Amino acid sequence: MVEYSTPPREIRGIYEDLARDVFDREEQLRKELPIETTAGISTHLSGVADDWKTGHKSLRTLPVCNVFACQRSQPLGDPLKRLLTSLDASVNVLDDIIDTQELSTESRIALTVNAAFSATLLAENCPPDIRSEVCSRLRNYFTALFQIPLVEQQLFESLRDAETKQQRQRTAEEIYAYRSRDIDAFVRIAAVVSELDPEYEQQLLRDLRTYRAHRLLFKDIYDVERDLTDDDMTPVVYLLQQYDSTESVVCVVEGLYRRFSYSDRGNQQYGDILCELEDPPSDLHSTLQEKKKLVR
Repeated sequence: MVEYSTPPREIRGIYEDLARDVFDREEQLRKELPIETTAGISTHLSGVADDWKTGHKSLRTLPVCNVFACQRSQPLGDPLKRLLTSLDASVNVLDDIIDTQELSTESRIALTVNAAFSATLLAENCPPDIRSEVCSRLRNYFTALFQIPLVEQQLFESLRDAETKQQRQRTAEEIYAYRSRDIDAFVRIAAVVSELDPEYEQQLLRDLRTYRAHRLLFKDIYDVERDLTDDDMTPVVYLLQQYDSTESVVCVVEGLYRRFSYSDRGNQQYGDILCELEDPPSDLHSTLQEKKKLVR
């Protein structure tokens, strides 16, 4: 177990503080309402922190804060942590909107609440002296982020048409490589706020993309049952369907993992932190063997 300069509970606490603030405001508003109850919108904000705690949703702020702390030999400032946490919540909202085919009224309200209040948290923690640069990096990020559904769709078509193991592995690698870019803005904003040298920024970007690719690969393994239920295709689901033996799937998954590697400097400075946050299965073969039983 490694020691984090910024532990997960601190990041979750930022959003929990927001939920408590909104709860207090809602209670103050109660006496002005023509009804006896409130909409309870703070519970929708608390739900995001709960999803981070269970691992249901990704918390990109956590590896970024701890990697930057190792590189700079000091933690990131609290306003930057709040800014990144708000961005995390926003990206999770966008993921749900894109990935969920049919949203209930309750789900739409929850997503809208989090979109609105995460935006306020981001705005109030954006450094005014570099606001234009932060906004530019955010625009670049969202431009790339919204390509992911199309990239996945077309690459999955290529994956289905692949005739060899090498073609399948290469296409799956391309999928994880592009999906890993969902951490870019967290790195680029932390870099500009902390005035990081461009050379180190590129190193951290490459290493944190490697972390995300590894984490997404393992998360797809854990989420096989849910993805099958939701009819969501992932490289892991495809591989489990394509190969008859668990050993073959393990071989491809291990090959995919090795395609993304940390820099030598990164391994030395913060490799232990990122490897732990990847959260790999304790027994890859046994885990994939159990997941394969779910595939028909």
